[in-house]
Amino acid sequence: MSGQNTEKQILAMVILLVLAVASLGAYTWFDNGRRTEARSEILTKDAERAAFTFSRNCRECHGNDGRGSESDSSLVGPALNTPNNTYAFLTDNQGQFEALQNTYRYTITCGRNGTPMPPWSLDQGGSLDSFKIDNLVTLITTNAGNAWEKAVEHAIHEDEVSIENLHVALDAAKATLEKSGWFADVEAAEGAVARSEAADSELMSLRAAVAAAEESGEGLTEAEDALALFERDYGKLVIAAVTIRTSDDVAKVSEARATYNAASSVQQEVAMNRAWLKIANEYRTAEQNVVTAEERFAAGLPVPTPATQVTTDTCGQTSAELADWLSTHSGSS
Repeated sequence: MSGQNTEKQILAMVILLVLAVASLGAYTWFDNGRRTEARSEILTKDAERAAFTFSRNCRECHGNDGRGSESDSSLVGPALNTPNNTYAFLTDNQGQFEALQNTYRYTITCGRNGTPMPPWSLDQGGSLDSFKIDNLVTLITTNAGNAWEKAVEHAIHEDEVSIENLHVALDAAKATLEKSGWFADVEAAEGAVARSEAADSELMSLRAAVAAAEESGEGLTEAEDALALFERDYGKLVIAAVTIRTSDDVAKVSEARATYNAASSVQQEVAMNRAWLKIANEYRTAEQNVVTAEERFAAGLPVPTPATQVTTDTCGQTSAELADWLSTHSGSS
């Protein structure tokens, strides 16, 4: 009897041991699953935040969907939304993943000398803090939750608002043009300005002095200052002429007429023709802005045009400093 009891005890212990091991395995599997799910949720939220940041700051050069110059030659930024940028993450290659993240973190922080890529870090004069930069890195290197689709959605909404605002600006420019009594013939206005300016002997003399100084290399600053001072007074006359032709404010018109009437007849004609050119140009520009924006929107391109200023002297931008930066930031993500 005692032998049977011993066998039963051993069997019970074996069963309990198996159950314990199974329970531990199940708990470990469940816990790992929860961790994986939690990490996925965090990455998705970070990437979705970055989608908004990207649409506000980066898409002019890299495109609404992050495919950059690979999708359209008018975009100056390289493609960021590529399989290569998410390969290390998807294949769980942690070393390659961290190296790629650090490279992009450095690029966003410091920009790239000799390219339109500016430094975005607050420390380098940019507008993004480290949290937003890290989120952008997450977007580029993981595309968690298909966040690039969110970036496109944000871009479309922003461009629709931009186009609405451009139409408002066009309507305002059209109303001003109609109130002025002029017409939107920029070439005719330019001709009128040139003819009236030719009658202003002082203006012609000052321009000739600048041209002579440029040729001789002597007294250029003085000549340019004298011309700028003279043109400043013309600027006031142009504002007065625009007010006279377009404003409904009786007091402002009266003040503008006093300024305008104090000038010579030659200066009055120059100012009035320049005012015509100014209003015609503003209308023509507003009209072209709408056309360009709608064409780019229809083509799936960002309404804002890419930046053209080239970045210089940021973070050193030498290979040694890049290596130093990456080494000090290794392991960060």
